[in-house]
Amino acid sequence: MASVPTRLGPFELKKQIGAGGMGVVYSAIYTKNGKKVALKLLPADLNEDIRLVKRFERELKVLQKMRHKNIVLCFGGGRKGAQKFYAMEYVDGGSMADLIRKKGRLTWEETIDYSLQLCAALEHAHDHGVVHRDLKPANLFLTKKGMLKLGDFGLARTNDATQLTAAGKTMGTFAYMSPEQICGKPPISHKTDLYAMGCVMFEMLTGKPPFMSDNPATLFHMHLSEQPPRVRAENMDCPIWLESVVQDLLAKPVDNRPLDALAVATQLEMVREKVAKQTSILENQATEKATVAGGDIDTAVAKDLLRRKKKKKRKPQLDTPIFEKTWFLVGALALLLLVVTYAVWPESPKQMFAKAEALMKTGESVDQRKALKDYLLPLAQEYPNEEFSPQVLVYIDEVEMRKAEESILTRSKVGLTEPKSEAERLYVRAYEFEQFGDRISALERYQSIVKILDENDETARPFVNLSHRQIKKIESGDTNDNRVELVRDALDRADNLYLNGETIKAKGVWKSVIALYQDNRELAPLVQRARDRQLEVDGGGVPNRPGENDAASTQ
Repeated sequence: MASVPTRLGPFELKKQIGAGGMGVVYSAIYTKNGKKVALKLLPADLNEDIRLVKRFERELKVLQKMRHKNIVLCFGGGRKGAQKFYAMEYVDGGSMADLIRKKGRLTWEETIDYSLQLCAALEHAHDHGVVHRDLKPANLFLTKKGMLKLGDFGLARTNDATQLTAAGKTMGTFAYMSPEQICGKPPISHKTDLYAMGCVMFEMLTGKPPFMSDNPATLFHMHLSEQPPRVRAENMDCPIWLESVVQDLLAKPVDNRPLDALAVATQLEMVREKVAKQTSILENQATEKATVAGGDIDTAVAKDLLRRKKKKKRKPQLDTPIFEKTWFLVGALALLLLVVTYAVWPESPKQMFAKAEALMKTGESVDQRKALKDYLLPLAQEYPNEEFSPQVLVYIDEVEMRKAEESILTRSKVGLTEPKSEAERLYVRAYEFEQFGDRISALERYQSIVKILDENDETARPFVNLSHRQIKKIESGDTNDNRVELVRDALDRADNLYLNGETIKAKGVWKSVIALYQDNRELAPLVQRARDRQLEVDGGGVPNRPGENDAASTQ
């Protein structure tokens, strides 16, 4: 390997802190302000490998478009001579792999804390069309304050990326590799990262990954065919509900895994709540106040309390108050048991659905999102065969559609016009035609979305459903199918707006005509008319009145 310089541009290199197939990482000082950073270098002698160069450049682009507290922040990159590099935030607490080596295994509470942060990072990445593909403890970096940051996107796959992996080649780290990564089908998706997350959580809780072998072929066979071991076989302190989450993540069929990272986060929060309830009950048992039966809580404590109560020696009393008599105490304890049991007894699926339905019917976005997180997603995952399950899926689609629309509107208001996915781009384009008044063009594009996009793709499904809705809306109303007449009328309206002093509105119409129809040959004269109007106004002139000197554009 070629020697590494001690200085690259404004960075002064200190010591090597990491290395891999995609480059070497050094701690460095940004000399302009003295800030410590992590500098990743692609060694100059690897520049001849075009695939490695493209991967390095793509990793930089992927990191630059993501801004999240649980993802390593990228400051930018460059090159000096043949040396490519980019700078990232320096994370000072080592990695999850270091922590597991140091502690042996984590507590279940620590596992949930770190896993919730990982869910947040994955949700952000997946929303931006990025699948990490190499999720493992060594790529989870920790600050000294306990914040987790997902890093090393060298193998990440994006929706719009050129294929850089040779056909049939497996990419990733064997111990954390999903079945679809190994065999190439079904296609890689965000659920690939969820399987790897299951492997990482298993290792957090037990100190080792679920499958281990020095032979890659054997390890592949385990991931493809063998059932993962139970966490509680290695760590009895793990709550059964948390073990269940890990098992769901490690499901071999993609469709059997949780819906997405948000759904996993919801399940983890539910584990916390269930354990908190159990802990409260056990504390009450220890102070002889209450106990609960039903399988999740051990009733031996309650029985022992009653047994010890009977064995206590009492001094003979002639007149024992009623509230000190044994039968009264036993009855009161039984009544308290029933009350506490009722208070903490898990909600039935029907109760959960009823609460979800009530929230959905309010029509409020906040309520519907709460219904999705607290009830609908858990119902879809844990109770898929109930009589109301079809309606649960309908409600989930409704909320996801609303979330998609609200996201587009919010980002548009703050100037973030770049779509998060190809599905969103197609839908926004169709909607722009509809807003302009060209319902025929909008209808054609909505119909194309329905035909082209896969409604089983979870990133595309909300926009497919939105397109179905808009198709029905357009087809049920009156539609002007004369595009030339529609655009001409819009331009006439814009001219009148300008002459009446409403310049901003007029410019908006001209801009829309140019943006929407610049590739339409039939409407080329009208598009040119819009451009001419813009030039006239920007140059301080006054547009001709409708119909003057633009006969060519109105024929």
